[in-house]
This record gives sequence, structure tokens and C-alpha cells, in this order.
Amino acid sequence: LFRSDPSRPESRLPGSGGAADAAGLASSFIIFMQHEKRRFVEKLDYLTSPGWLEGKDSRARAGYRRGGPLAVVTDRGVMKFDKETKAMILAEYYPGITPENVAEHTGFVLDISRAREALPPAEAELHVLRTQVDPMRLILG
Repeated sequence: LFRSDPSRPESRLPGSGGAADAAGLASSFIIFMQHEKRRFVEKLDYLTSPGWLEGKDSRARAGYRRGGPLAVVTDRGVMKFDKETKAMILAEYYPGITPENVAEHTGFVLDISRAREALPPAEAELHVLRTQVDPMRLILG
């Protein structure tokens, strides 16, 4: 469902930058984004990158033979997906953040009942992240 006329969208972005192909063809993927209500909405106006779609087996029914998202990593926590329903759940929240705070910044009902506080990364893990995974600090800042 569109909140606006799809032929005259309220806003237009430059495109998905290949994300649709990656999300549709990869064996799995992780999404990195800021955690804001305007980004975590109940319904999308326009879908560029297919995730679990309507949940359960809807991804396979839509013709996607592979993959689906493993997790969504934000500045508030890590969301994963229920094995049966494929609904997004809060898996981990960061120290200083509460599960309720994550839910408050989510534009739909988020299951926080299974969430646990994330352990801080070890120095060796930080070193790998900073020097090998994201040496230009595009994600880590």
C-alpha cells in the first residue's frame, strides 16, 4: 500500500545502488542503518531490496530461491528474525540502551521479549573491525 501516489512520490531517492540484486541473489545479508521510526516503518511506500517480505515462506513464494536477511544492525541494537514467522525481533541491545528505548524508536510493534544486553567487543575484535572490515570507517564512524 502506498501512502502517496506511486507515480508522484512524496520523495525520490537516487536508487538502491545494486542493493536489490544483492538482497535478491545473496545467500544471506546483514543490513546496517540508523534506528529511527522514519526508517523502521509498518509499511513501505516502495521496496527496493527484498527481505522476508510478508514473512513465513513469502520470500520463496515470490520466486527468491536463496537467502534473506540475517540481521539488522543499528546504533541501538541488533535485530534478527523469528525462525518460523520471519518477524523482526530485538536480539541484542547495546549497553546504556534499553529494549523499551529500541521499541520506542521503531514504527511498528517490535518483539523485545527475547532481547539481551550485548557484550562489548573484545579489543582483538575491534582491531579486526577497524583494520580489516571497515578501515575507512564508513560504518563504524
